[in-house]
Amino acid sequence: MKQLKRFGQKTLLLMVMISLLFLNAQAGDKKEVNKTFKPKETVEIKTVSGDCVIKKGSDSEIKVHVVYTYSDDEFKVVFEEEGNTLVMKEDFIKKERHWSHHGESHWTVTLPGKTKVEFKSASGDLDANGLMKGLSVKVASGDVTAKDMMGNIHIKSASGDVKINDSSGEITVEVASGDITLSDVKGTFDIKAASSDIEARGIQFNEESSFKTVSGELLVKLSKTSAVDLNLAAVSGDVTLDYNGNPVKGYFEFKGKKGNISSDIPFDDHEKHSYSPFVTRHFSKGNSPKITLKAVSGDLIFKK
Repeated sequence: MKQLKRFGQKTLLLMVMISLLFLNAQAGDKKEVNKTFKPKETVEIKTVSGDCVIKKGSDSEIKVHVVYTYSDDEFKVVFEEEGNTLVMKEDFIKKERHWSHHGESHWTVTLPGKTKVEFKSASGDLDANGLMKGLSVKVASGDVTAKDMMGNIHIKSASGDVKINDSSGEITVEVASGDITLSDVKGTFDIKAASSDIEARGIQFNEESSFKTVSGELLVKLSKTSAVDLNLAAVSGDVTLDYNGNPVKGYFEFKGKKGNISSDIPFDDHEKHSYSPFVTRHFSKGNSPKITLKAVSGDLIFKK
């Protein structure tokens, strides 16, 4: 019995030692790349699966810090200067009979706020903060977060969530299956989602804007009365427009199923009786702007 107990203790001790050796090896596998560049008008970042943080720096230099665990014989960090553009990317070296890569990478890019950034990734996440000259993003399955931004923001994602906070500019977002969340954003909007929810709170419009989703819920809550035309639409989700206590002005048109349309302000017309399950209803607080809400099978809700 004592021998069995000693054997168990030795086995446990051996397992602990192996675990410690494994953790030390993993920690030792981390490598770093640090680079500094003079300011550029445009920075292009291309990752395969690496996550990236982009933030505004306190000086005029561009600083890049990359941490990765891939083997050096299969992974390289590449920098290319092309005129007033700096390109940085991940380069995987293909080997014979070797198609998979094991490891991870994380980028931190600090740059002057007045730098235009273009980011592309297959499966990496992006967190951008403080840029003032615009951001262009294309990702397959990564999440995108943008905060305290100015300028044009264009984001296209296949299956990642998109969050934009405390920003202003021309906002274009197109997502297939990730949710879109906007908070305290001012500008012109073209927001499209396939099977995703769109939630926009604290919104102020500069020019005519559009929000559309196919099978998700759509909520737009204003921080200021809209002076421009708005188009809000969903196929199989609810559409809610909340004026958040701001004055209601304009011509409001609702197109949807009978019984699925509700408003805090009485409609100017009566629900029509017809064989069609769909109706168009409206109320008017002036001739312009024109505010349109559409849904095929969801509810249309107006809150003052």
